[in-house]
Amino acid sequence: MSDSNSNNDRIGRLQEEVREAGIDLLVLAPSPSLTYLTGHAFDAHERLFLLFIPATGAPAAILPELEEHNWKSSVPVVQTVFLWDDKDGPGVAAAAACASFAATKVGIEPLGLRYMEYSVLAANLPDAEFVDAQATVNALRQYKDAEEAESIRRAARIAEESLEEVLALVRVGMTEREISAQLCSRLLGKGGEGISFGPIILGGPKSALPHGVPDNRPLGNGEFLLIDYGTSYNGYHCDITRTFVVGSEPSDQMRQVYEAVLAGNIAGCAATNAAATSHEVHTAAQAPLQDPAFDGYFKHRTGHGLGIDIHEPPSVMEGNHDPLGIGSVITVEPGLYLEGWGGVRIEDDLWVQEDGAEILTSFDKALRIVGT
Repeated sequence: MSDSNSNNDRIGRLQEEVREAGIDLLVLAPSPSLTYLTGHAFDAHERLFLLFIPATGAPAAILPELEEHNWKSSVPVVQTVFLWDDKDGPGVAAAAACASFAATKVGIEPLGLRYMEYSVLAANLPDAEFVDAQATVNALRQYKDAEEAESIRRAARIAEESLEEVLALVRVGMTEREISAQLCSRLLGKGGEGISFGPIILGGPKSALPHGVPDNRPLGNGEFLLIDYGTSYNGYHCDITRTFVVGSEPSDQMRQVYEAVLAGNIAGCAATNAAATSHEVHTAAQAPLQDPAFDGYFKHRTGHGLGIDIHEPPSVMEGNHDPLGIGSVITVEPGLYLEGWGGVRIEDDLWVQEDGAEILTSFDKALRIVGT
């Protein structure tokens, strides 16, 4: 993750966003947003742990004593800390922390704050109005600097090298789970920090399931093999999908579907720049898929934001007319899914720049036969 100076700057910039949103106090529990601000991945467990960021004035934190060292080494800018131990519990620390802020409008992350933390805040800030501050946090996290983009690029390199090795092992009769196990092992062995999500590895008719689950089904000769997976580096995720043919030459229909999806991917990537909206990128990626033969076979948005979370804003979809802006990292992942027959998805990760986008993934996208 970033160094302490960078983290201090992020807290300061988030404080500016808090003021602009008209919020008195933003409260964060352990979450990807807290990781983004501090550079340390604190766990959300049963012990109360909160960061308070006021619109003006110094931030403060409630910490269990066992996290004191990690906190002080990661976030020296936050010097006001209310510690508690397991014997006495967090009650006194929580009351003292909340009493130090005159807050009537308190921002929280709906997906980052559990009922346990909310109940403590509600009891100690009885006159406060709690509001959704996700957009306030997203305004900072959406735009990646060069260091963040490089971390995603490094994750992609690890993922792509791992996939290349696994493809050399693929054979007709191999199961989806066997491929998944081989891929996960290599991701970790090559320096990936973890498995970003359960790899979506699907053969034959199952490749028509956008979020299918690998099982013990053996791969058949002449069918699609869809692989959607990711790993992280320095806390930042990549997200890659490629589709292959197993064992023998694809049919004409398979080539037609694959080439349409590839054209959609290329068009979506080409349409991506800071001034473009998510709607425009989606429309560009959709255009090659509008053949009547594919009617109803596109089932999801074109992409999503990517960073410390595998899914972040923006949502690259129809109706989202917000400009992408310089620094957004998005996926472009069109697909066609023919139930009972098979599907194709091709996904890349893009760092948005003023006049275009840098594609952080580099695995070849030409239709490839594996397992021969």
